[in-house]
Amino acid sequence: MLRGWLRIPKEAAEYSAVKPRTLEDWLKSGLRFVKIRGCRMTKPEWVDDYLMRYEVNQNQVDSVVNEVMKDF
Repeated sequence: MLRGWLRIPKEAAEYSAVKPRTLEDWLKSGLRFVKIRGCRMTKPEWVDDYLMRYEVNQNQVDSVVNEVMKDF
């Protein structure tokens, strides 16, 4: 790993504990990266920021479950 950078897809996927295909999907949906002479790289903090956009708190989960269960 270059200091502060993760190569895409292998190092970034390993950092995120996902498969390289999943990481490629994340790139298409907004994960920040740079491309220099064909080499794509991202920063660990960019991966963390991307994942935090999908954070779900327990109140949201409870609300969805209650909404679904009220019809049963």
